[in-house]
Amino acid sequence: MRDRRLAPCRREAEFLPAALEIQHSPPSPIGQAVMWVIVSLFVVAIGWTTFGKIDVVAVARGKLIPNDHSKIIQPLDAGIVRGIHVREGQDVRQGQILIELDPTASRAEQERVAKEHSAARVRVTRLRALLAGGPFEVPSDADPILATLQGELLRDQRREFESRLEAAQRAIEQREAAMAATQADVQRLETTVPMLTERAEAFKTLLEGGFVARMQYLEIEEQRITRVQSLAMQRERLVQDQAAVAEAHQQKVALEAELRSTYLTELAEWETRATSLAQELVKASQRSAIQRLTAPIDGAIQQMAVHTLGGVVTPAQQLMVVVPHDHPLEVEAWIENKDVGFVSSGQPVEIKIDTFPFTTYGTISGKVLLISRDAVQVDKVGLV
Repeated sequence: MRDRRLAPCRREAEFLPAALEIQHSPPSPIGQAVMWVIVSLFVVAIGWTTFGKIDVVAVARGKLIPNDHSKIIQPLDAGIVRGIHVREGQDVRQGQILIELDPTASRAEQERVAKEHSAARVRVTRLRALLAGGPFEVPSDADPILATLQGELLRDQRREFESRLEAAQRAIEQREAAMAATQADVQRLETTVPMLTERAEAFKTLLEGGFVARMQYLEIEEQRITRVQSLAMQRERLVQDQAAVAEAHQQKVALEAELRSTYLTELAEWETRATSLAQELVKASQRSAIQRLTAPIDGAIQQMAVHTLGGVVTPAQQLMVVVPHDHPLEVEAWIENKDVGFVSSGQPVEIKIDTFPFTTYGTISGKVLLISRDAVQVDKVGLV
């Protein structure tokens, strides 16, 4: 217990000199409190800088879209509006007709290509029958007049083909007949020459014995020499006739090959033409079919740009938009290049809707699904 005699009361200290008053007055608690407050703040600051985290907030503007995206209705080609079957805000089902364009031009093109394709197929069938020697089986969808003309042409070509081959065959037969006659002469001479040679030798023996006149021997010798020369000539002629027969056979083979090559070349050209026309027919049929613009999905019609029957539309013109039903919403936002480095897939986000102020209605929680790998140019903003 403090000695009251050593510590004058506060009231008595007021009458002491200044130095003694300070010595006998207790320290003020305010100073100590301020000191401890400063120390505490300093410790808190050091702890916060050591263990605290700073949130980096990246702000991006965007819009709400269905995750299946709205579908833009566009025509492939220019056309005239023939029918409008929907109105702004109307609900439509997938496959429902939205707008009809005049199909006159596309249908005429389709019919033209179909006729050309059918004609090409008839010609291909005719050439195949000609090369194979089989019957001419006309396609069921062929033009009867064209089929009749192609049938007559097939008969004429077959007659021409057979006629030229028959002429080549007759040439072969003529040369074979000449060769046979020459061969007969050779055989006859080969039979008679030995006999004449034997007679000539016999006359020579008789001449040496003086039994015959020299003139008789010379006549026989002359006949022998003539026959020998004729045999040599006929043998040469036989070789020539054999070569002529072989040449005639080669000419017939070459003629047949030439005719087949001509028909095969024509067949290849028409098959190529038929294939090309088949592809054109597919495209023409597609153009004719897409004169009816249908809804690609279930949804509602928005942003209709055509309202006039008889109006003209251009290729790829946006006629309307189909907004899908019952699809989750996503935010398509544009992040500036300076902020994109702080954003990654899977990060949580807070979404503020301009229509509903967040101070009243709060925010919507979400997460980042995808970040584009490329930047796009946005007016008055730059690359985002």
